[in-house]
Amino acid sequence: MKTKEYQFDGSIYVCRIVQANDGEELVIAPTALLDVIQPGSFEDENEGFANKEAEYIYDEIFFFTDAETLALPEEQFIEELKKDNSEWLE
Repeated sequence: MKTKEYQFDGSIYVCRIVQANDGEELVIAPTALLDVIQPGSFEDENEGFANKEAEYIYDEIFFFTDAETLALPEEQFIEELKKDNSEWLE
């Protein structure tokens, strides 16, 4: 299992990396990270991002999911991701 860590607002968030059908590496992040990088509303002037760093992090993330899904074994994890992203994952 390949992972990537993001540090934001004093906390570390572990994300998983999966390979898309085209070979691109996709970052799958916990929804807890989304909650801190985008605490505001999309109607805010900055689309609700906490700051520019948060917006940069958001742009690197392919998909957000709950902590329980992130903890699944690789095969089950991919099966769960396919439910919402079948065109990206085999």
